[in-house]
Amino acid sequence: MLGYTPISDPESKGYFDLLVKIYPEGKMSRHLANLRPGDVLEVKGPKVKLQYTPNMKKNIGMIAGGTGITPMLQVIDAVLKNPDDLTRISLLYANISPEDILLKQKLDIVSANYPNLKIYYTVENPANNWKGGKGYITQNMVEKGMLSPSEDTLILVCGPPGMMDHISGDKAKDYSQGEVSGILKELGYTEEMVHKFSWIFTCFL
Repeated sequence: MLGYTPISDPESKGYFDLLVKIYPEGKMSRHLANLRPGDVLEVKGPKVKLQYTPNMKKNIGMIAGGTGITPMLQVIDAVLKNPDDLTRISLLYANISPEDILLKQKLDIVSANYPNLKIYYTVENPANNWKGGKGYITQNMVEKGMLSPSEDTLILVCGPPGMMDHISGDKAKDYSQGEVSGILKELGYTEEMVHKFSWIFTCFL
């Protein structure tokens, strides 16, 4: 069974939207891609992995890779739709190429209209006119893009296994948060300051 994070408003009634990347070898993603209007798909859930409440932290940092952006979108939308929520958000979003950046147009529009949201992109294979970061996420990128470790800061991480190991360490085998390792540990972030989403079983809010 696979878990997907809806990108629609959790308060929407009668529907939900999913953002699914189609992989040639992915049985479920190919099945979803072949569905037609009127087809039936059985789903269950949601499973709440992070219960966000307004102003729960002054600063939320997000480090995402590929489709790991989906749980971040839920948190971003929850913060920005509430005018009384003063949380500052920094998103560091990694992809293979500029063309792989999911929902970039939406992210750019939102960040242009909300000064409390800062977005930094990095890609492994940049085009000649690319103005964002280049290569894998580095410690320097995290230091520049994220706020320093503190009780008022929470870092959310979601991406492929290699990225998770590099940034924060993966979740434990029992799907608990596990220990913090990688770049975040080196920078002084503790387990209380980091929340990891599973690459396969991502969060619902």
